[in-house]
Amino acid sequence: MSTRVSQSVRVVIVGAGGRMGSRLAALAHSEAPFILAGAIEAPGSPCIGREAAPSSASRGAAPKIVDSAAFLAPSAAEVVIDFSSDAGVPIAIDAAQRARAALLVGTTALSDASIAALRAESAQRAVLVSPNMSLGVALAAALVRRAASTLKGYDSAIVEAHHSAKKDAPSGTALRLAQAVRDGGGSLPDAQILAIRGGDVVGEHTVRFAGPGGYLEITHRATSRDVFVRGALRAATWLAGRAPGWYTMEDVLELGAV
Repeated sequence: MSTRVSQSVRVVIVGAGGRMGSRLAALAHSEAPFILAGAIEAPGSPCIGREAAPSSASRGAAPKIVDSAAFLAPSAAEVVIDFSSDAGVPIAIDAAQRARAALLVGTTALSDASIAALRAESAQRAVLVSPNMSLGVALAAALVRRAASTLKGYDSAIVEAHHSAKKDAPSGTALRLAQAVRDGGGSLPDAQILAIRGGDVVGEHTVRFAGPGGYLEITHRATSRDVFVRGALRAATWLAGRAPGWYTMEDVLELGAV
C-alpha cells in the first residue's frame, strides 16, 4: 500500500520538450493535486532554458527546462515521469535516484538494456513501465487476456494504425496486446500483427478472435493524446509513495482478476 500522506503529487518530467512531455508539463503545472517540480530534456535540446509550461494563474511561472537531474535533492518529487526516448532512460533513472522518487516510464521501443536497468531499479523504488498510459488500453489488455483464455481454438490477429511519423511498427501497444493474447493461452503468429502508418491517426488497436461462424473484436481508439497524459497522471498519483517493485497499468486499475 502507498505510504504517502501528502495530498499533492510533485512530479519531474523527463522529455519535457517533446509532444507528450510538453502537454504533460502543462497539465501538471495547472491542475491539482500536481506540482511540476522540474523538467528535463536531453543536452543540446533547443528547449533548454524555456519555461516547461504556460504560466498558471494560481502557480505563476513553470520551472525552466534543464539538461540534467543535478538540481534534484532528496524528496524533491514523489514521481519522475519519463516520456523521452530509449536514450533518455538513464537520465530518468538518475532523476529518480536523486529525488528518491518513484519512476513512471511511458517511452516506447525500449531496448533490452533499458528494460534490464529499469527492472534492477525496481528493487530500490516503485517502477511502472507502459508503452501506452491510456486507462482504456489497460482495460482492453485485461479483456483480451480473458477472451483468449475463453475462446480456445480461435484464430487471433491484431491491426493497429498510427500517424505517419510514428517510428516503431508494430507499436508497443500492439505488442502488449499480443502478449495479453498469449498470456491467455491464445495463438498469435507475429505475421498476424499488422501495422498501418498514415495521416494523423493518434492510435487505434483492434484485436480479433475469429472462430466458426463468427468473430469477436476488442478495439481501442485514441482521439486525443490527452488520453495518454491523463492516464500517466492517474498512474503517478497511484505510484507516489508505493513500495519498491515492478508495476503495470493493470495494477493501477486493479485488473488482475479480470
